[in-house]
Amino acid sequence: MKRYLQVFAISALALGAAVSCQKDNDDDKAVELSSGETANCYVVSAKGTYSFPAVKGNSSEPVGAVSTAEVLWESFGNNEEPNVGDLVSNARYKDGKIIFDASEMRGNAVIAAKDASGTILWSWHIWLTDKPREQVYNNDAGIMMDRNLGATTATPHLISSFGLMYQWGRKDPFRGVENLNIKDYWNQPTIVTTSEWPEAVVSDRTTGTVGYAVANPMTFIIGNENNEDWLYGEDYDTDNTRWQSEKTVYDPCPAGWRVPDGGPEGIWVKAFGTEIDYFESAGGWDTGLSGVDFSKTDIKLATAETVWYPNEGLIYCISGILSGALQLGGYWSVTTRSRYGYVLAIIPLDKAVMPYQDSPRAHGCSVRCMKIR
Repeated sequence: MKRYLQVFAISALALGAAVSCQKDNDDDKAVELSSGETANCYVVSAKGTYSFPAVKGNSSEPVGAVSTAEVLWESFGNNEEPNVGDLVSNARYKDGKIIFDASEMRGNAVIAAKDASGTILWSWHIWLTDKPREQVYNNDAGIMMDRNLGATTATPHLISSFGLMYQWGRKDPFRGVENLNIKDYWNQPTIVTTSEWPEAVVSDRTTGTVGYAVANPMTFIIGNENNEDWLYGEDYDTDNTRWQSEKTVYDPCPAGWRVPDGGPEGIWVKAFGTEIDYFESAGGWDTGLSGVDFSKTDIKLATAETVWYPNEGLIYCISGILSGALQLGGYWSVTTRSRYGYVLAIIPLDKAVMPYQDSPRAHGCSVRCMKIR
């Protein structure tokens, strides 16, 4: 009997070693996502095992002494509740890389690298979608994605075309609206995720810092009264370097893409072919107010294909509450004016477009990425 138990123990150890060896082999075969260019967002379009270096996006700077990797949240981008691991699972850290397994499902997830004390050092958005298409905008203005950052389709009128929300100068996404059956335009339910989200905090000397934002990627930071920015300041002005035309480590777009230029000389003004800051344009507007197709409006962004911009509303800077879906859409640019950031604003009830509207940087708005030339 004793000999049998010894044999069993040896066999169990051998089996454990075999499983560990198999996992090591799987890790070695992981598909490298960075391909020489790192980012804060990686697009995954097929089931498999993937890896990327544990560095700050758009750089080669290590994030610090990583101890573990963890999936913070997953979502299908609607009101359907996923199970943990439905989209991304088995996140781990090995030899300077974050490794994870992805399913064939579509949605979004965020993976964080943590130190030995559990502090988040950095986090990355995993965007599970088919590869976004390029759309050439009019007047040689530039090339944009066919969908919002975080959207899993570019098909009009679908909740899956809405995507995620961002505060100006932050790399991590926030939840957008969960469905199009809107009853309260000023307090709307957000997409369902696998994790509970913390309450929003007010920007102060402790919470209104880049370090706090990095360590708390799921915490919305309400703007401070001095400059309406999530980044705390004691006067009217604020820092303009978090997002720039030269892609920064806080840019949320995938490799090869960035947050676009805006303002009076930005891509939307060039593509529309008008420098006026407000105009009305018929055609292309969804009667259900879910968005506008700017290939069918009188004044177009591009021709020959659908150029769909959903009306996702915004996360209000003084409350942290998602408001205004189906009432307005706001799209961030890197361009600033004084303490504000410029957005493309669309107002479906008036069939109105504001190619450069200034907005408090603490708002949560949509992002449509621009190709880097």
